[in-house]
Amino acid sequence: MLRILAYHRVAELRDTPAVDSRTVSATPEGFVLQMKHLARFYRIVSMPEVLEAVEKGRPLPKRAVLITFDDAYADFAEIAWPILKQFRFPATMFVPTACANQPERALWWDRLYQAFAATTRTEIDVPGLGRLPLGGQVDGKSEKQIPRCARDDNREKRKSLRAIQNHLTTIPHSVAMRLVDSLCDELGLSRAQGGSVLTWNQLRELAREGLTLGSHTRTHPIMTQATVEQIRQEVQSSQEDLQREIGACLPIFCYPNGNHNDTVTSVLRALGIRLAFTTLSGQNELGSTHPLRLHRTVIMPRTTPAIFCLRLLRLGMRLDAWRDRKQMGILTRGLPEYRTDHV
Repeated sequence: MLRILAYHRVAELRDTPAVDSRTVSATPEGFVLQMKHLARFYRIVSMPEVLEAVEKGRPLPKRAVLITFDDAYADFAEIAWPILKQFRFPATMFVPTACANQPERALWWDRLYQAFAATTRTEIDVPGLGRLPLGGQVDGKSEKQIPRCARDDNREKRKSLRAIQNHLTTIPHSVAMRLVDSLCDELGLSRAQGGSVLTWNQLRELAREGLTLGSHTRTHPIMTQATVEQIRQEVQSSQEDLQREIGACLPIFCYPNGNHNDTVTSVLRALGIRLAFTTLSGQNELGSTHPLRLHRTVIMPRTTPAIFCLRLLRLGMRLDAWRDRKQMGILTRGLPEYRTDHV
């Protein structure tokens, strides 16, 4: 059985006010505790080992764990990677390659986050959602650091932001990006603060140090909201970017936001992708789990050391998978509240 962990960022919330707090998977202290647990009880494997196991049928070691990171946030090089090197753990990062070409640009969900944080408006009208209330500041502060009188406003603004972010994953990508531009203009964000994504020079250095890099598309579209030709272009171009800039490109892929369907997997298969990673919870049995629908355990700040230990057990993974199925049922019944692992 292969366990796969999915991280986005390892950081302190207060240190990154320009980046959406939902991208933080663990604090540095919490990440160290998680790695200590892995070092004691599990065997960390590399992406090439997993690829070889799938292609050649070679068994992985017992209690094998693969560590992955999505979105190529710049603080990985300063925080998570030194910790991983301390434990001598291999890891894989999935890169939205157009962002590495233009690191001065912010990812679209971070642009929205900054726009909501800066605006003084009290409400906004969003096509498809109607009029949403806006309250206090959305920032990296904890609830305890915000005066009690402002907490309700802060929660209200945050709830509206999440509703918009989730809505954007359900409409065609080109329409979604035009809406992001429109909302940022309407909220008064003249220029988003960038610099949060790793550059090609930084990625090349990390690759030289042993980090495996994989495709996460070029522009991070939701693949189920793209045409077949857009899917093909996003995957193929990102593979070409990695080959050109890094000099190597494994046939691996990570779905933005985890979204995929039969059409997407058929395009990947035609392009020669051998492994693809979702945000669906559960265990992977090589030989029976679909190699283009591999499950991952998505780590979040509320994943305490005890919960982390539980989620790596068979029982914990089954509970996670049950929760996913239950929440997907809520989504398909049209109810408003459902979980999005990441944007």
